[in-house]
Amino acid sequence: MTGLAQLQRQFQAGLMAGDLAGLTHAVRRPGGLAVHCYTARAVLVEALADNFPKTLHWLGGDDFTRLALDYIAISPSSSWTLADYGDDFPDYLRRQLPDDREVAELAALDWALRCAFGAADPQPAHWAEAPGIDWDGLRLKLAPGASLLAFASNADAIWAAVPDLPITPVATPGRVLVWRDGPEPRFRRLHGAEGDLLAAMAAGQRFGPACDACGADSLEIGGWLQNWLNAGLVVPRG
Repeated sequence: MTGLAQLQRQFQAGLMAGDLAGLTHAVRRPGGLAVHCYTARAVLVEALADNFPKTLHWLGGDDFTRLALDYIAISPSSSWTLADYGDDFPDYLRRQLPDDREVAELAALDWALRCAFGAADPQPAHWAEAPGIDWDGLRLKLAPGASLLAFASNADAIWAAVPDLPITPVATPGRVLVWRDGPEPRFRRLHGAEGDLLAAMAAGQRFGPACDACGADSLEIGGWLQNWLNAGLVVPRG
């Protein structure tokens, strides 16, 4: 590693950790380091607050900022846009707050909704109208921008209630589907077999065996599939 590359890495690490004292000998005007350090970290905290608004409301400003600064110290931005910053923030919160699962799940929902908002427009499922489709052997996947989140808590209900009517977190295992409906991102909790079937397909299982395993009757499955197709939620795997 060249001297310049090493200095750049040390500078970035110190900047994100909020400590550039060890580099004062290498810069011409060390007095400005503290200002630069504060500004850079403040910008990233603001980006996380913008990308995870309901998580911010739930945690409160002080706790959110503390966690955000700790995250910034180990996860500097690597994208040209701060709109992409924080993709692994939910996983970080899950590790830091293992007894408060709703926090990481709120963050996961914040991020999934943001990704859905920025995704391409959902496309009509004209592919499903083609004759001769082998539905039994067909493998489907979620369309770009759609996601299926596994929750241990009622984080989806908390998300909908914050900040006006905060509710108590409780253990509520289940799956939450996130998708884009026209210009708006939306989510809903899936119950029972519908969630099992969609999760199986998202994992790459063939449609026929996944339908058999989910335990629902053909009428129910047909209704779910029609809704998914109408919303542009599923597409064939390449």
